[in-house]
Amino acid sequence: MKRITYFLLALVLTVLTSCSDKDYLNAIPAESTLLISMNTAKLSGAGNQMLLKTLLHVSNLDNTGLDLSSNLFFFEDAQGNLGLCAKMDDADKLGKTLSKAGLKTQQKRGFDFSVLPNHWIIGYSDKAALMMGPVVPAAEAETMSMMAKYLSADEEDGISGTPLYDKLDSISAPMAMVCQTQALPEQFIAPFTLGAPKDADASQVMIAAEMEVKKGCLWINGQTFSFNKRINAALVKAAEGYRPIEGRYVKSMSNTDAIGIFMNVDGTQFIQLMRQNRGLKAMLSGINAAIDMDNIIKSINGDMSIITPTMGGDHFNLMMAAKVKHANWLADVDYWKQSVPQGGYIGDWGRDCYYYTGDKTAYYFGVTKDWQYMSGGSKEAALQSVAPSKNPITPELQNKIKGEKLVMVVNFDALKGSKAEAVTSLLKPMFGNLNAIVYTLK
Repeated sequence: MKRITYFLLALVLTVLTSCSDKDYLNAIPAESTLLISMNTAKLSGAGNQMLLKTLLHVSNLDNTGLDLSSNLFFFEDAQGNLGLCAKMDDADKLGKTLSKAGLKTQQKRGFDFSVLPNHWIIGYSDKAALMMGPVVPAAEAETMSMMAKYLSADEEDGISGTPLYDKLDSISAPMAMVCQTQALPEQFIAPFTLGAPKDADASQVMIAAEMEVKKGCLWINGQTFSFNKRINAALVKAAEGYRPIEGRYVKSMSNTDAIGIFMNVDGTQFIQLMRQNRGLKAMLSGINAAIDMDNIIKSINGDMSIITPTMGGDHFNLMMAAKVKHANWLADVDYWKQSVPQGGYIGDWGRDCYYYTGDKTAYYFGVTKDWQYMSGGSKEAALQSVAPSKNPITPELQNKIKGEKLVMVVNFDALKGSKAEAVTSLLKPMFGNLNAIVYTLK
């Protein structure tokens, strides 16, 4: 009888302990749109503890009061605020650490707060340490109030038990991510939403991925999915249409180009995905009014690349190359010339090569003798789209692209825009000097 009693007592204690192990996750709001878990014990090199050391201005985290045997979680809440949550081991030790760093502590709604260097704020309870930022001085009080709300949340309001957390918890990797595509900088979204129904919102299309930092690159290997069964079925079907990339255009991307997307597709199938994709439609809208891009894309059968040399600006800026099975659409060019929108013009610049100008847009396009579609914002860019760059991306990266189904390469230093810069400001202290972010579709 005593053995049974001890067994039951041990079982109850185990359950209670396992529950309390997740209490710190209540500080991450359930409505978060992005969640990254980092197991610092299994991570090696850059990314293991660099972010916390940078934010707290300490060289050693052993006596800071944080429990680094539990996962760290980076998140984005529903309002787009970025945060980092760590499990608390000893709140008094953390207070002393902040004091030694010369940081003042203030109380708000029963929690201690300090403004960290680099305009981040830390708030903590006896269960969780929460860091959010960057925050402008004028918004510090408001941010602390919001953080106090997060720190006082119970299990019903926290992230654990949500579909987002459950999906993340199912990924067995030292660093993993699950997010809504709308949580990403807008420059990233288009390839992830390929295949989603036209009426699908970016909040309904999710990414689940394993992450790793290696030789200056953040490698993300993942897949798109949706908690909506209809949308998820469409995404699964779309992924089946990608074929192994041969690598025909991997050398065409320069190491200074902003974004490169690589795939191998049958254009008659891929055109259906593009028609439903708002991002790619918007990207091509400036030229689609004068040139029948649908027929051009239908002619593709093989490797395809879409490269954006620079981000921002009012002018069309895109290089597209692809292996084509025919160029029957060349017979329609004379009609395009006659029906070009007012203010536009289509002219010749070589054998089977043409250019369109109008409404701040210049687009040079054509077909090579060996059946490759080439295009760009200038004659030079169009020729470059199918030729090796003088300074291409690294051979290691080129080889990584080959054989994959869909790859997006992002030149880290070329990211622009408020959300992109907020993400990069966090990634650099986490991972050091990154040269690229590389996403591969599982």
